[in-house]
Amino acid sequence: MNLRALTLIAATLAGTALSAQEGPRFGLQAGINLPQSDLKDAVDSKAGFNLGAQVTFDLRGGHMLRPRFDYTWYPEYTVSGGGASASAKFSNLTLGGDYLYFVEGRPEGFYVTGGLAVVQWKGEVNATFLGISDSSSETTTKLGLAAGVGYQFNKTVGAEVRYLKSKAWESVFDTIQVGATFRF
Repeated sequence: MNLRALTLIAATLAGTALSAQEGPRFGLQAGINLPQSDLKDAVDSKAGFNLGAQVTFDLRGGHMLRPRFDYTWYPEYTVSGGGASASAKFSNLTLGGDYLYFVEGRPEGFYVTGGLAVVQWKGEVNATFLGISDSSSETTTKLGLAAGVGYQFNKTVGAEVRYLKSKAWESVFDTIQVGATFRF
Protein backbone atom coordinates (compact mmCIF):
# COMPACT_ATOMS: atom_id res chain seq x y z
CA MET A 1 0.00 0.00 0.00
CA ASN A 2 1.50 3.35 -0.97
CA LEU A 3 1.44 6.69 0.83
CA ARG A 4 -1.34 8.03 -1.40
CA ALA A 5 -3.64 5.13 -0.52
CA LEU A 6 -2.91 5.52 3.23
CA THR A 7 -3.63 9.26 3.01
CA LEU A 8 -6.94 8.57 1.24
CA ILE A 9 -7.96 6.01 3.88
CA ALA A 10 -7.01 8.39 6.73
CA ALA A 11 -8.94 11.27 5.11
CA THR A 12 -11.99 9.07 4.60
CA LEU A 13 -11.95 7.87 8.23
CA ALA A 14 -11.43 11.41 9.53
CA GLY A 15 -14.25 12.74 7.34
CA THR A 16 -16.57 9.97 8.47
CA ALA A 17 -15.69 10.60 12.12
CA LEU A 18 -16.25 14.34 11.79
CA SER A 19 -19.65 13.80 10.16
CA ALA A 20 -20.82 11.52 12.97
CA GLN A 21 -24.27 12.25 14.37
CA GLU A 22 -23.04 13.17 17.85
CA GLY A 23 -19.85 15.06 18.56
CA PRO A 24 -16.82 13.26 19.95
CA ARG A 25 -17.04 11.97 23.51
CA PHE A 26 -14.01 12.18 25.74
CA GLY A 27 -13.26 9.55 28.33
CA LEU A 28 -10.86 7.89 30.73
CA GLN A 29 -9.96 4.28 31.31
CA ALA A 30 -8.31 2.45 34.18
CA GLY A 31 -7.37 -1.16 34.57
CA ILE A 32 -5.04 -3.99 35.41
CA ASN A 33 -2.55 -5.55 32.98
CA LEU A 34 -1.80 -9.25 33.36
CA PRO A 35 1.66 -9.98 31.87
CA GLN A 36 2.05 -12.72 29.26
CA SER A 37 4.99 -14.17 27.28
CA ASP A 38 8.45 -12.80 28.16
CA LEU A 39 6.90 -9.93 30.13
CA LYS A 40 5.87 -12.43 32.82
CA ASP A 41 9.54 -13.16 33.60
CA ALA A 42 10.57 -9.49 33.36
CA VAL A 43 8.03 -8.40 36.02
CA ASP A 44 7.95 -11.60 38.11
CA SER A 45 4.34 -12.22 37.01
CA LYS A 46 3.19 -9.10 38.89
CA ALA A 47 0.13 -7.34 37.52
CA GLY A 48 0.56 -3.83 36.15
CA PHE A 49 -1.79 -0.88 36.31
CA ASN A 50 -2.91 1.44 33.53
CA LEU A 51 -4.59 4.80 33.13
CA GLY A 52 -5.51 6.50 29.92
CA ALA A 53 -7.54 8.97 27.97
CA GLN A 54 -9.65 8.41 24.87
CA VAL A 55 -11.93 10.12 22.39
CA THR A 56 -14.79 8.18 20.77
CA PHE A 57 -16.41 8.97 17.43
CA ASP A 58 -19.77 7.29 16.84
CA LEU A 59 -19.95 6.47 13.12
CA ARG A 60 -23.53 5.15 13.46
CA GLY A 61 -24.80 1.65 12.82
CA GLY A 62 -22.70 0.17 15.65
CA HIS A 63 -19.35 1.40 14.30
CA MET A 64 -17.06 3.54 16.43
CA LEU A 65 -13.48 4.85 16.25
CA ARG A 66 -11.49 5.44 19.44
CA PRO A 67 -8.08 7.14 19.49
CA ARG A 68 -6.44 6.47 22.86
CA PHE A 69 -3.40 7.29 24.99
CA ASP A 70 -2.41 4.93 27.84
CA TYR A 71 0.26 4.78 30.53
CA THR A 72 1.03 1.39 32.13
CA TRP A 73 3.44 0.63 34.95
CA TYR A 74 4.47 -2.56 36.72
CA PRO A 75 5.65 -2.79 40.36
CA GLU A 76 9.38 -3.01 40.99
CA TYR A 77 10.78 -6.54 40.94
CA THR A 78 13.74 -7.23 43.28
CA VAL A 79 16.03 -10.25 43.69
CA SER A 80 18.91 -10.57 46.13
CA GLY A 81 21.40 -13.05 47.51
CA GLY A 82 25.10 -13.64 47.93
CA GLY A 83 25.97 -9.98 48.47
CA ALA A 84 24.18 -8.89 45.31
CA SER A 85 20.78 -7.42 44.58
CA ALA A 86 19.00 -6.21 41.49
CA SER A 87 15.71 -4.50 40.83
CA ALA A 88 13.83 -3.80 37.62
CA LYS A 89 10.84 -1.62 36.72
CA PHE A 90 8.96 -1.58 33.43
CA SER A 91 6.41 0.87 32.05
CA ASN A 92 5.00 1.88 28.69
CA LEU A 93 3.25 4.70 26.88
CA THR A 94 0.81 3.69 24.17
CA LEU A 95 -0.67 5.91 21.46
CA GLY A 96 -3.13 4.16 19.21
CA GLY A 97 -6.55 3.80 17.73
CA ASP A 98 -9.26 1.18 18.04
CA TYR A 99 -12.22 0.20 15.89
CA LEU A 100 -15.28 -0.90 17.90
CA TYR A 101 -18.26 -2.79 16.51
CA PHE A 102 -21.40 -2.88 18.68
CA VAL A 103 -23.45 -6.00 17.95
CA GLU A 104 -26.81 -4.28 18.60
CA GLY A 105 -26.06 -1.50 16.11
CA ARG A 106 -25.94 1.29 18.70
CA PRO A 107 -23.15 2.41 21.08
CA GLU A 108 -24.36 0.35 24.03
CA GLY A 109 -24.20 -3.34 24.88
CA PHE A 110 -21.70 -5.96 23.71
CA TYR A 111 -18.89 -4.99 21.30
CA VAL A 112 -15.72 -6.36 19.75
CA THR A 113 -12.64 -4.24 19.19
CA GLY A 114 -9.37 -4.30 17.32
CA GLY A 115 -6.62 -1.74 17.26
CA LEU A 116 -3.17 -0.65 16.27
CA ALA A 117 -0.75 1.31 18.47
CA VAL A 118 2.76 2.60 18.90
CA VAL A 119 4.11 1.30 22.22
CA GLN A 120 7.14 2.87 23.90
CA TRP A 121 8.55 0.57 26.59
CA LYS A 122 10.92 1.78 29.31
CA GLY A 123 13.02 -0.55 31.45
CA GLU A 124 14.97 0.60 34.49
CA VAL A 125 17.50 -1.70 36.20
CA ASN A 126 19.41 -1.06 39.44
CA ALA A 127 22.09 -3.53 40.52
CA THR A 128 24.35 -3.68 43.61
CA PHE A 129 27.25 -6.07 43.98
CA LEU A 130 29.57 -5.94 47.01
CA GLY A 131 28.50 -2.36 47.77
CA ILE A 132 28.97 -1.07 44.19
CA SER A 133 25.78 0.20 42.57
CA ASP A 134 24.93 0.64 38.91
CA SER A 135 21.74 1.92 37.30
CA SER A 136 20.59 1.95 33.71
CA SER A 137 17.49 2.90 31.80
CA GLU A 138 16.53 2.02 28.24
CA THR A 139 13.54 2.66 25.97
CA THR A 140 12.33 1.03 22.78
CA THR A 141 9.39 1.84 20.54
CA LYS A 142 7.49 -0.91 18.74
CA LEU A 143 4.17 -1.51 17.00
CA GLY A 144 1.39 -3.13 19.03
CA LEU A 145 -1.79 -4.95 17.99
CA ALA A 146 -4.86 -5.30 20.20
CA ALA A 147 -8.08 -7.30 20.07
CA GLY A 148 -10.80 -7.65 22.64
CA VAL A 149 -14.40 -7.58 23.76
CA GLY A 150 -16.32 -5.18 25.93
CA TYR A 151 -19.70 -4.20 27.26
CA GLN A 152 -20.99 -0.62 27.37
CA PHE A 153 -23.54 -0.53 30.23
CA ASN A 154 -24.81 2.97 29.37
CA LYS A 155 -23.48 6.11 27.65
CA THR A 156 -20.96 6.64 30.46
CA VAL A 157 -19.67 3.33 31.92
CA GLY A 158 -18.21 0.28 30.19
CA ALA A 159 -15.89 -2.68 30.81
CA GLU A 160 -13.36 -4.25 28.45
CA VAL A 161 -10.89 -7.12 28.12
CA ARG A 162 -8.14 -6.72 25.48
CA TYR A 163 -5.09 -8.70 24.44
CA LEU A 164 -2.18 -6.43 23.50
CA LYS A 165 0.60 -7.99 21.42
CA SER A 166 3.84 -6.03 21.56
CA LYS A 167 7.59 -6.48 21.40
CA ALA A 168 10.23 -4.81 23.54
CA TRP A 169 13.87 -5.07 22.65
CA GLU A 170 14.25 -8.71 21.58
CA SER A 171 11.41 -9.99 23.77
CA VAL A 172 7.66 -10.46 23.40
CA PHE A 173 5.83 -8.27 25.93
CA ASP A 174 2.18 -9.30 25.52
CA THR A 175 -0.45 -8.46 28.11
CA ILE A 176 -4.11 -9.01 28.90
CA GLN A 177 -5.77 -5.73 29.86
CA VAL A 178 -8.88 -5.77 32.04
CA GLY A 179 -10.43 -2.40 32.69
CA ALA A 180 -13.26 0.06 32.95
CA THR A 181 -14.06 2.99 30.64
CA PHE A 182 -15.76 6.24 31.59
CA ARG A 183 -17.09 8.62 28.91
CA PHE A 184 -18.21 12.23 29.41
